[in-house]
Amino acid sequence: MKILTPLWMRARSAPEIKLIGWGFLLNGIWEFLQSPLYADHDRGTIYILWSRLHCTAGDILILLGAYWITALMFRTRSWPTDKRYPAVLVFIGCGFIYTVWSEWFNTRVADAWTYAPTMPLVFGVGASPLLQWLLVPVALVFLLERSGRS
Repeated sequence: MKILTPLWMRARSAPEIKLIGWGFLLNGIWEFLQSPLYADHDRGTIYILWSRLHCTAGDILILLGAYWITALMFRTRSWPTDKRYPAVLVFIGCGFIYTVWSEWFNTRVADAWTYAPTMPLVFGVGASPLLQWLLVPVALVFLLERSGRS
């Protein structure tokens, strides 16, 4: 007799769930650490807390989009554990390209946020979010690869 695994147990082992968990932790830490580089600290603690959590949630959506694009391109959702370095480059590239566009659009066109004078710029885009989308995805792939082996 075959025993069916409950849906919640199968969902828990999905790579996307691990990506969301680790991604929320790492991006949340990054968002709060880079917070002084944005010009919104005069809006109060509740606003800052909401804003950084909102940005972290947006980071999760970017991660999921980049993950799924990569999974479609390489026809596997297990690309982080398969050590497919081209897939890792696609994953990082997708998040990075979106971040470049988003930072430019939100600071230049939509005026959704403003950099503080202390934010280093690369061609008018904040260096901290660019660095975030180079370092955090690498750490996430490492964590996903390790958790896939255990």
